[in-house]
Amino acid sequence: MGVTNFDAIKLDGQSAGDPSALLFGVGTAASPATTSTASAKFFEFRVENTATSGDNRSIYNRLYLSGAGGGGESLRTFTTVNDVAAGTAHGAHISLNFASTGSVTGLGVAARATLHIPDDASWAPGTIAALQAEIWSDGAASDTDGATSVSFLRVVNGGNASGIADVDDDASLISLTGFTIGSGNMIVADADETKFSHKIRIDLDGTPYYLMATAT
Repeated sequence: MGVTNFDAIKLDGQSAGDPSALLFGVGTAASPATTSTASAKFFEFRVENTATSGDNRSIYNRLYLSGAGGGGESLRTFTTVNDVAAGTAHGAHISLNFASTGSVTGLGVAARATLHIPDDASWAPGTIAALQAEIWSDGAASDTDGATSVSFLRVVNGGNASGIADVDDDASLISLTGFTIGSGNMIVADADETKFSHKIRIDLDGTPYYLMATAT
């Protein structure tokens, strides 16, 4: 039986709670749940799975959009620097790490974005992408001139100095898997190999352009 009395199971602290939070909620934009404790966590879950098989998850969250024309996100997380000069701020920080003897025999990534293409040859979506890096200007006066550095993608080789040197010896900026070099494909061989041997197609406002690449 579905839950109909949302208020009965709503997590509600001293503030009134946002009425748009149907199942769980505390605080509102005008009256948020507040603490002055440093390094505090409003929610903390530490769980462990000792199974030796399976595809296990600490949190599984799924949203079904069942109304035509509706939209949304399964997860929307938002950090606001609230009229102060913060030391650091991240919209989300996602990590994959290993204990001293921990390893992975297959794929290990800190964040994975998978775009599923349905098994339907007549499918006609709008603009789709597995990952979008976006800089949003909030108003007409939005200006990044005062920023020390601004970019759509920041790649950092950080940590221990010796480890940084080792990673620098081995790491590639981009790893492309599942592509075949061939005419009409994303990666094609170029006839004029005196300058570059291959080119990689990108899209610039709907017009195909090519990045130059060489195998030597």
